[in-house]
Amino acid sequence: MTVNDIDTADGADFDENAVSEYTTESSAAPEAGAQRPSASSPGAGTGRRKQAVARVRIVPGTGQWRINGRTLAEYFPNKVHQQIAAEALTLLELDGAYDVLVRVHGGGPSGQAGAVRLGVARSLNGIDTELNRPALKRAGLLTRDARVPERKKAGLKKARKAPQYSKR
Repeated sequence: MTVNDIDTADGADFDENAVSEYTTESSAAPEAGAQRPSASSPGAGTGRRKQAVARVRIVPGTGQWRINGRTLAEYFPNKVHQQIAAEALTLLELDGAYDVLVRVHGGGPSGQAGAVRLGVARSLNGIDTELNRPALKRAGLLTRDARVPERKKAGLKKARKAPQYSKR
């Protein structure tokens, strides 16, 4: 007996090539650029990292960065810090869609770049939560990095470094 000889309850022949309601094949994914609306509304967010605090505002524009009155390349001459700061916009493919206005203080360049990154991610999340949040969350850009320098202890040179031991 073959598959074609099997009759169903209503008397129709079994068709092995018929498309069933449930299939393992997925439909073609929609293009990311097709569903992304143009930048339409402003957003704001605060980012913190180590001792740095960044207040970020993003407005629809041409992709210009102003960090404490300077451009991104002037404020962060290190390319790694530039990439860190712009990571959220790059991830969502919104590089030229928003102007980014930042006021940042405290900490050093690495902490400030991390603070700007969190502030930009939070502001993008505030603009369109349904569209932006899943990608930002998956990339870990909405999580505040809580690692801060350990405090110096009494009798030690730094947090854990002890003075050299002398037997005599």
